[in-house]
Amino acid sequence: METLVVGAGMAGLATAAELGRRGRGSVAVLEAGPDRGRTHIQNERSPAEALRLWLHPETDPDFRRPYRTANGAYRDLAGLRRRVGGRSLYWGGVLLPVERWALTEQWPEAVVTELTETWDGGPSLYQRVVDDVVGWGAEPPGAPGLTLGAMEFDRTPHATRTEPAGGWSAFSPLAWWDDDGDPRVRRVPILAGHDVAGVRVEHGRATGVRVRTEDGELRDLRANRVVLAAGTVVNSRLAIQALAASDAATPRELPGLVDKISQGFTVAFTDPGRLPDAVRAAAHEGHVYHRSGTASTRSNQFVRFTEGANGTVNLDSWAMGEQRRGPHSQVRCDGHGEWPWPTTVHAPLEAGDEPVLAAQRHLLGELWAEMAQLTGVPADKLHFSARHGSPDLADRLTAVRTPTPLTYSFPLGSEQHEAGTLAFGEVLDEEHQFTAVPGLYACGPSVMPRTGAANPSMTTLALSKRLGAILAG
Repeated sequence: METLVVGAGMAGLATAAELGRRGRGSVAVLEAGPDRGRTHIQNERSPAEALRLWLHPETDPDFRRPYRTANGAYRDLAGLRRRVGGRSLYWGGVLLPVERWALTEQWPEAVVTELTETWDGGPSLYQRVVDDVVGWGAEPPGAPGLTLGAMEFDRTPHATRTEPAGGWSAFSPLAWWDDDGDPRVRRVPILAGHDVAGVRVEHGRATGVRVRTEDGELRDLRANRVVLAAGTVVNSRLAIQALAASDAATPRELPGLVDKISQGFTVAFTDPGRLPDAVRAAAHEGHVYHRSGTASTRSNQFVRFTEGANGTVNLDSWAMGEQRRGPHSQVRCDGHGEWPWPTTVHAPLEAGDEPVLAAQRHLLGELWAEMAQLTGVPADKLHFSARHGSPDLADRLTAVRTPTPLTYSFPLGSEQHEAGTLAFGEVLDEEHQFTAVPGLYACGPSVMPRTGAANPSMTTLALSKRLGAILAG
């Protein structure tokens, strides 16, 4: 085998699809979980059932948390959806690039140019992703925004479409394996029930993987190249094992683990007649709008109006921001015995994240003050818990909206946007290859030196397309 891709989620499938399109060498995708089809959870389940699977993931038979946590973070909502398609069959479809202020010197200049300006003799990688999802059926970006008093919000681009039989779907690279997809992609096999225990390393080079199949058998699969695309924490564990196999003195930890920092509030307006016509129309349509963050706030702010019971209009607003990579937030392994090694996540907020928390609360308070003025209700200050990470997050997100704002914050790991442990320029070179283990590559959010405020999915798709082309070349 020329290339084995570990993980059939968004990153692994997008990498394998690009390899298939270019027809260079044999490639297969290995997935630990089962193949339960290609239907997005929002089209497969009722809205109430899909919400339950998100807020109570232990009810999902494909949910796994293959690590321990040391300080209360990366619990509750955090974990993997271990099935063919992975989280690409669960995500909400927000399609935003990493902001310019985050594409700093920590990102290789060539990668930034390819993401934002031009790639492979044509449009940028970000534009290629937009073209892919619009061709699949998503609404093109650029729909009219929303004005709330003195505040301007853009319509948030989404990689989603309404399905003919009802419900909606978000884009998954699995669509490229559909019967009407590119035959070169459909020829790439996706092998479910192949749980990768570790990467084979011989004479310092990756030469394949060791897998446990559904029947419990351990097998060695040989390949010239191995791509880690199993999510940041599992990628980290596999990388630590491979680095240790190459050099026994290698530390059994990888620093730089980050998730998004997110806080929000909900409120109900019981007299919608006081609301501007544009707001009532936005509530009927249910679209999401956002304001882009700056280098100082490191956060995007989102708003969504929906129609509630008895004619009320509900407002949900949340800020999502960048946790900066630091030495204390890391993935560790107990480096002894057979693979897979026991894995622990250490994920505290650090001093550099405090300004983000304060900026988000200011942004949310600014919106609440504007809406209170528009509707003539008292603009009492929003009150947030001193402890970041609401322990009753699920209850707060599903509580009946009231005229009194209810605030919340997501514990680290709950956004499921883990990133940063295998960053370009540190663990990887500019071509996604491990500098210490030739033949071993990585893709997905784990390779990002800074993640900015955006959902990482658009950048994951873009970088995976890039890696597929590199491997094909």
